[in-house]
Amino acid sequence: MMEAGTPKGFQRIGLDGQFPIALYDTDDWYETEEMFLLAGKEAEKFLKQKDIFELTALCEMYLNRGRKEIPVMNDSDEDPKQLFQKFLDLIRPANCFIWVAHASEAYYHPLIQHTVAEYVPKERVETFIGDISFPAKKNALALMNHDIHQGLSLEELHKKYAWIKARGGFRSEYSLSEMGEIQQKILGEPRHEHPLVSIPDELQNLALQIQELVYLRTLRTDALYEMYHLAQPLFRRVEQSYGIACIKDYIPDELISGRCECVPHEYAIIKSYDDVLVVRESIVSRASAEETEARGVVAYRGMVVGRVRVLEHAKDSEKVERGDVIVASMTNPSYISAMHKASAFVTDEGGITCHAAIIAREMKKPCVIGTKIATQIFKDGDMVEVDAEKGIVRKVSSRE
Repeated sequence: MMEAGTPKGFQRIGLDGQFPIALYDTDDWYETEEMFLLAGKEAEKFLKQKDIFELTALCEMYLNRGRKEIPVMNDSDEDPKQLFQKFLDLIRPANCFIWVAHASEAYYHPLIQHTVAEYVPKERVETFIGDISFPAKKNALALMNHDIHQGLSLEELHKKYAWIKARGGFRSEYSLSEMGEIQQKILGEPRHEHPLVSIPDELQNLALQIQELVYLRTLRTDALYEMYHLAQPLFRRVEQSYGIACIKDYIPDELISGRCECVPHEYAIIKSYDDVLVVRESIVSRASAEETEARGVVAYRGMVVGRVRVLEHAKDSEKVERGDVIVASMTNPSYISAMHKASAFVTDEGGITCHAAIIAREMKKPCVIGTKIATQIFKDGDMVEVDAEKGIVRKVSSRE
């Protein structure tokens, strides 16, 4: 994925550009103001080559190609190592859209803030951005909800959407019984439609671009995770061929070159322009268990005190009670029912057009995003004060 952010990686999808600097360490991505300033300048250039709509269409094209070609690879009698190379050739361009979306957000965010400020009062700018940025196009979860309401059979739902649970590409899919539970839960809840918002004519085109960007943010990961999930039979053959336990613990290019050295759980990848460096140890200091405060970006203002519920998977939503504070690495549409009950949202990751930010504005609930450490220092049952005026989340008392 890091290599996909280099100039060479961007060239695979026909773009002259890059995501200049990035850092991944163990289980987290790290960001700085300089990183996104540089990325926004790159996006300003590459969006003139292909606009956001063309980029979305290109991402959809790679997903559709993967849906067709990966099952063929799974059934092929060809040497697994050669098939693995073909899979890498297919998936590499799709990885570029991770960086395209991040850079595009860095470009669009200050632009839309400045533009919207000419039409609405200062205190309503962020709320208005949230209102107009809700995408008209449906992502995988929205499509699943739609198909459930349309009466698609449980077996067909499972065939099309079981992979959604496997976010990250290597987790287990939804079982048939789990999909049945989801089906019944969705059918038993009132349908939630995003309210229509009046948008000034002068903002219509920009609003459409922002909506497309928000859709692309979800599409890019949906595409990768679905393709990884489709390729699991191929991965098992590749693992057997190389004599390794799990392919996710190895660097693909090293496997192709014959170097079968497992990457430890704690490791770092540093990207600086053309260079990508893998360090087989952690280089970032972790939050200690004694830390009681996390700082992030305000996505929607307000202040509440509530009990923490840490969400890692869709099923964790069931433990959220009214007034709780949701703490998650990132939120996604499967958390909607829990988000309706919660009083505030706190995330490790996310930008101003991320899912948590959009839903917070829609529901008018305090939200602090990009804390990096919230899921490390807050545990289920902790009482916290969410100060979404200053972007600070403080532990008031430990778990119940």
